[in-house]
Amino acid sequence: MTNETNSDDVFVVGGGIVGLSIAWQLSREGRNVTVIDQKQMGKGTSWAGAGILPPANQKNATDPLDQLRGLSHELLPIWAGELTNETGKDVGLRRCGGWYLAESPGEMAAMIGLADYWSDLEIQVERVPLQEIPRREPMLSQWARGEQAIGAWWAPDEYQLRPPQYLKVIQEACRNHSVQLREKCKVTAVREKQSRPQICINGTWHSCEQLVLCGGAWLSQFTHSQGLGNSVIPVRGQMLLLKTQSPLSARVINVGHRYLVCREDGHILVGSCEEEVGFQEGTTPKVIQGLHHFACSIAPEIRSATYVDCWSGLRPMTIDGFPMIGRIPRLDRTYVACGHFRSGLHLSAGTATIIADLLQGRNPPICIDSFRVGKQMVETHRRS
Repeated sequence: MTNETNSDDVFVVGGGIVGLSIAWQLSREGRNVTVIDQKQMGKGTSWAGAGILPPANQKNATDPLDQLRGLSHELLPIWAGELTNETGKDVGLRRCGGWYLAESPGEMAAMIGLADYWSDLEIQVERVPLQEIPRREPMLSQWARGEQAIGAWWAPDEYQLRPPQYLKVIQEACRNHSVQLREKCKVTAVREKQSRPQICINGTWHSCEQLVLCGGAWLSQFTHSQGLGNSVIPVRGQMLLLKTQSPLSARVINVGHRYLVCREDGHILVGSCEEEVGFQEGTTPKVIQGLHHFACSIAPEIRSATYVDCWSGLRPMTIDGFPMIGRIPRLDRTYVACGHFRSGLHLSAGTATIIADLLQGRNPPICIDSFRVGKQMVETHRRS
């Protein structure tokens, strides 16, 4: 690590949706940005996600995470339009609405509480009698008549997007703004030397004016020296993709932490699970079979669907459940935007706006005290 190269602007480590969103936002403000990813750009956890964007409303939110979610929920349709205008390509964002179903007393209680909370936030949500469901959502007809069905709610402001399309389009937009996308470059260490951020790749230190770390579940692998070595835990989720001859629906179907995302072309995403298995990627027959059984229990027509594929992703979960957004304590120009767990896609636009404001010396649109990096470092120390 004796050689040293220099850059005069921003490095973003991590080429998922958060890193690419930050790069695009900064590049539109005239910054020179380089995105660095250890694998293929846009092919990690963000690509593996289902693209569910639950309803949100920043105006009435008091919870910090709901404020961030509300900010992003407002921005994403605007971003989708701007990205399409720039590239001429659709990102797959649809205001499709979402069904929330209850099959157990616990799920029923949770949904009653969530519906009341949404109503307080002025988010439209409607409890639908089971006998009305066959008329309103034919795909759920048999489910609504079954013994497992005990409650259903409809949320019209739920969106879905197609992560692979969105990631391709935002990469193209980044290139249009002269963002440098560097793949298969593994960062092994970070530091600041005379208040100038540096990252180490293959034994060579590279310098920049400002550094943003968006390494997802892999953040801990190169931030031990900054006190962040135990701040993010990888949590594996598995996904199943099926295809019917004609679309059964175009909605999102939520049952607890499981879901079906029905696309307009007949594809159905079935997810998901939460497994703490370290950095072990890949799927398991037991989980995939369980997802298929779940899908068929919601809509028996899915039994005749064609199997397309299955995959996994490693979600970055922080110790306190809040993402880390802000400057690393004791460093001057190194920032973190990481730990969004299951909501990276949904929170990406809001996170990018906040990071861009911080780097440009502006006040963010929401209070970010609950997301400060030092908070996670304190919690890590207390639990160690």
